[in-house]
Amino acid sequence: MRRETFEGIGTEANARRGYTLALALMIVRRWETLPVRGAVFGEILAKNRLYAAVTRLYVLLAFLQPLALFAYMVKTVVSLPPRLDRGARVLAVQNFQNEAHAIDRVEQILDAAAAGGGLHRLVMARRYLLHPLHLVTLLRFLALAPRLWPLLARLAARDSFMPAARIAGALAIYLHFSRLLERRPAIAAVVTASNYGPEAIGLAAAAHRQRRNVIYTNHAPVPPHSGYVPPVLADCALFYGEEVSETYRRHSRCRAEIGLVGLEGDTVPFAWRERPRSVGIFLTALTRAEAVEALVADITAHDPEVRIIIRNHPVSLLENDFSALAARYPNVEVTFGNPLADEIAACDMVFCGNSGVAMNVLRGGRPVVHVDTLDGLRHDYNGFIASGLVHEADGWHAGLYAEARAFYTAPGWKAVMRRYDASYEADAAALERDAGTLLARFL
Repeated sequence: MRRETFEGIGTEANARRGYTLALALMIVRRWETLPVRGAVFGEILAKNRLYAAVTRLYVLLAFLQPLALFAYMVKTVVSLPPRLDRGARVLAVQNFQNEAHAIDRVEQILDAAAAGGGLHRLVMARRYLLHPLHLVTLLRFLALAPRLWPLLARLAARDSFMPAARIAGALAIYLHFSRLLERRPAIAAVVTASNYGPEAIGLAAAAHRQRRNVIYTNHAPVPPHSGYVPPVLADCALFYGEEVSETYRRHSRCRAEIGLVGLEGDTVPFAWRERPRSVGIFLTALTRAEAVEALVADITAHDPEVRIIIRNHPVSLLENDFSALAARYPNVEVTFGNPLADEIAACDMVFCGNSGVAMNVLRGGRPVVHVDTLDGLRHDYNGFIASGLVHEADGWHAGLYAEARAFYTAPGWKAVMRRYDASYEADAAALERDAGTLLARFL
């Protein structure tokens, strides 16, 4: 492991060099120690007994904390597929489903530009944990253990379990892929779909250490009010729209050459009814169950025949149990993991809290109503209200659908939407061709 200094991390001079190990670990730590991340971790612990038990054991057995972090490092790396395609020219690591959609988009653009055919995606999964080929990886990390121990001890002393483990995971990915990329010179670039996730940031730092290009694509809107907007220090970036670029200019920095591609999928025109017959409530992290129940009660009291679809956050650790609510209200259906486009199409109107899914709903031709009480995130976390992208209301009332129709058919709204989604009612094929030309330069 090459010695990296932690002096000067986060400075503009350091950032211009791209991702280094020290800078990558700093980014992960700043993100994972935000108050909002602490709240999300608390929600996970409340919903998942295994995570809660592991965290309690970690706190009780303080003298074993560095060992626990080392075990997490090994677990992170052996969650990767043990084999890599010999023809790979571009490498991507995928940990969550929302990252999968973003990487799919990059692959499609590369293929259309005749620059693809060599993107190899490593999807992290538990089924690889006991693969016999990972024995070599385990032995390699055991050999590194004496050098890693002082850093892991510092992590354990400084941070709680979740942030420390995520930082250790980023270090593990960095070590693994630094070696892999050194041995595989045919790989010209890596693709990341997160600017804060340990796997993505660790991979990006390893790529820059080995003088490979980093291509970044956002998997969701960039929230300007999160408390920290991690920088994009990639060589090339594909963003949904100009608003993403502007967020980095105002709240962080971006050194990449930028291409605008918009959201994936077709733009669907708004289809207005006399009244909504099916209403969605699409949830995000930190859901307030009492607010969801109150909204369901108000909608049903106004029109008992309205179908209500409660769509859970796609990450299983954040799934809410609304089975009792569905049992009380026969018009309520609770879903998890269904195709997003299908559920948007099934609704006439959708209620959201501070969720980036609002953009997908609007692109799918359905009005969105922001109800701030649906989650515990700060008001207008994504900036959608202040910019005029999304209509806000306190909850359900008789004239709400007409209000939403007036808002989304007002002059100027489409221009706001195009700032967030460059391909909205635009030539998406031309944007993707331009993006393909840009990407090809970095391969």
